[in-house]
Amino acid sequence: MVDEFHKSRIAFAFLDDGRCAINVKDVREHKIYLQEDFGISFDEFENLTRGYIKPGRIVFYKTLEFVPIESITEKVLSIVSEKALEFFGSGKYEIWNGLKIGKPGEEWEPIQRKGFIFVG
Repeated sequence: MVDEFHKSRIAFAFLDDGRCAINVKDVREHKIYLQEDFGISFDEFENLTRGYIKPGRIVFYKTLEFVPIESITEKVLSIVSEKALEFFGSGKYEIWNGLKIGKPGEEWEPIQRKGFIFVG
């Protein structure tokens, strides 16, 4: 069930050097793919803005507690929107910031709903 959820979303994380690390249809969680593919340490991981994209939804958070990020900048939103368009197509996407931790493999509820953007 967790693997199915991970494969259903496009995971992203913004690295300290400004790059956006994308993970597509991979069963690995953020912490694992960022460590294995990008050499990110646990301390670095805890401070990264990360999240995922699904059809109609873009989700942001940070830390293992999935807390909201301080600010969703235009630059970050632009980069993530490009990825949403590339993988899921144009349309209306709801923006979530932070997640209420639930059961592994389920879609968790947002802490904040930040509105909608049109991608495309």
